[in-house]
Amino acid sequence: MMDTIREMMDYVGFSDADGEALRALLPFADPVLPVIAERFYDAIDRSPGARRVFVNDAQIERLKVSMQRWLRQLLEGPWDTAYWERRRSIGRTHVRVGLPERYMFTAMNLLRAELVDIARKNLKDDRAWVTCHAVARVCDLELAVMCSTFMGAHEDQRLRTLQDVIIRSLPITVLCLDREGLVTAATRPSARIFGAGAEIGSSIGDFLPADLIEASRLVANVQRAQARGHEVSVPRVVLGEGPAARTFRVNIVPLSHELAEVLVHVEELTDAVQAEARAQQAESLARIGSLAATLAHEIRNPLTAISATLQVIGGTLDESDRRRAILGKVQEQVFRLDRLVSDLLGYAKPAVARMDVVPLESLCAEAISSAAVPAELSVLSSVSVWADAQLVTQILVNLLQNARDAVGAQGQVIMVVGPGPQVEVIDSGAGVPASQRARIFDAFVTTKIRGTGLGLAICRKYATAMGAVLSLEDDDPSRPLRGACFRLSLQGSPSRTSPSDTGGYSG
Repeated sequence: MMDTIREMMDYVGFSDADGEALRALLPFADPVLPVIAERFYDAIDRSPGARRVFVNDAQIERLKVSMQRWLRQLLEGPWDTAYWERRRSIGRTHVRVGLPERYMFTAMNLLRAELVDIARKNLKDDRAWVTCHAVARVCDLELAVMCSTFMGAHEDQRLRTLQDVIIRSLPITVLCLDREGLVTAATRPSARIFGAGAEIGSSIGDFLPADLIEASRLVANVQRAQARGHEVSVPRVVLGEGPAARTFRVNIVPLSHELAEVLVHVEELTDAVQAEARAQQAESLARIGSLAATLAHEIRNPLTAISATLQVIGGTLDESDRRRAILGKVQEQVFRLDRLVSDLLGYAKPAVARMDVVPLESLCAEAISSAAVPAELSVLSSVSVWADAQLVTQILVNLLQNARDAVGAQGQVIMVVGPGPQVEVIDSGAGVPASQRARIFDAFVTTKIRGTGLGLAICRKYATAMGAVLSLEDDDPSRPLRGACFRLSLQGSPSRTSPSDTGGYSG
């Protein structure tokens, strides 16, 4: 930049003689500098466009003093590198306060005219002309330097604004930290990650949850990245457990910038991890399905033969023969194995929902009858739902039988229909242990001594096939019973114009 200024000085012919002429003018100008400053800011006050960049009158009074100092330096020099470096900051200040560029030209014209008038009033003709030329040259140089830094600072500001818009609009979480660990820039705050106190200039603890900072060892890893000068990555950070768990990846990149020493990139992988889990589950189900088909063929036939043999043998024994009891226990285990194979097949087999409009109350009554469970039916609202009647019945039968097993012969089971397209099965048992609530719908998880652990998993699969939701509800003192409460939330009956709208649909 200084080479450019020296080139401009040579171009306009600013010489040592000009410097001497300006110094000679200073004794005449110095007494009237306060008057010039007053006139200058009076002109600003008459221009709304220029006036609005100032905060208050006190600021203008301070600027009047600065104006006098600036004029004194302009006439006194020396016009060396340090002088022009100080002048360059004026253009940047104008950008910072929001002064339009045109006012620099008009302001310089006013000041040039004031200095020229002083020269013509106080100097003889030859000296006056030389001094006026010197004033014109130095004012042009001042204006050129101001405009150059103004344009550079203005472009830099526009670039920063654009960068800020881009950064804040990114669909990821990026934070820039300074040396003290304060956030100097960030993407648009996300309610899923950023805290309520997420404001530029605050600490990273105001932006990110404490458990995420702790689990990723963020503070230590930031120090590690700065010490090594290389990126540090934490590929998997898991917060919470079960279906509510959230997964993140954290990358920490050291920077070398005046506003940021570290870039922290937090990417939420929860959806990707869940999709991966679903894909793995689907692949696992496919393998289980293939295995189950083989097991059904290889095990069921022998089980049938064993069961038939046991019945034949038992039929040949007297009622008092103690071996009949032993054979009966063996028969129970054969039945249990057969039930396990059946459940495994049901879990592995793809669920196809044949949707139709069905009355929910009648499905519930049918389920109670099929389950042979003495449950009370409470109807809060009679609604029709968009569902597969067979799948709904199978889900409710399973829930009713589970409730009966949980409460025993003396317990109570209530099925509540409504409000809206939902049904709840509530029992008076001890409820589901807290340690198993998050995994109660997983395969092979059961609270029963003799359960297979596939019943609820199959029920949730059936519900998903219909676009419904099967959930274990939290304890609610307003319920009639305080045991477990399973809720099946179904789709309401859609409006249809003709029966053909639903014919042949498979979910």
